[in-house]
Amino acid sequence: MRCEMNVCWKWLRVFVLLVAPFLVACASPAGEDTVGTSVSGVGHYGKRIGVADFFVNGQWAGAVTGWGGGGGNVCCASLPRHPDKPVMVTVKWRTIRSNVGEEAWHEQTVPVNFEVRPGKGSGLKIHFLPGHQVQAWYTSNGPVNDAYPGPTYPRGPAPDYAPLPNEKPQPNAEVKP
Repeated sequence: MRCEMNVCWKWLRVFVLLVAPFLVACASPAGEDTVGTSVSGVGHYGKRIGVADFFVNGQWAGAVTGWGGGGGNVCCASLPRHPDKPVMVTVKWRTIRSNVGEEAWHEQTVPVNFEVRPGKGSGLKIHFLPGHQVQAWYTSNGPVNDAYPGPTYPRGPAPDYAPLPNEKPQPNAEVKP
């Protein structure tokens, strides 16, 4: 029993040393005029396509399935505490289409849609939409809540991903973030 307790304490120390800096970084603002928030993603692409990696303002934020949530919830993005002008974020993501063996990088700078003031919400949600478009939302409710003001959360069986008529596959990027 004593040996098991020592193992537990060792793992607890490892956990605290690895996780505590991230929790402190999100809990404490980057400056007086900014607030740290978690980042997560929601896929709206469909089946056989996923977001293998995504970054927000250069910070890795996770991976997302092609249909629904399941990516990210990584700390942190920094948002102004009192936005008085549009707040823009740059999202870079890598999609993989398993049915055609395509891997492509995409990048888009988009405004953050604020439902509530930074520091009062449930984190920054990045929505990956068909046509390789993204939307960023900061709200009090999560995407699965019916009161969520952003894109409707994907429910039911995932549809096949169908590129837009004018969409062309983007070449693989040689330079990775």
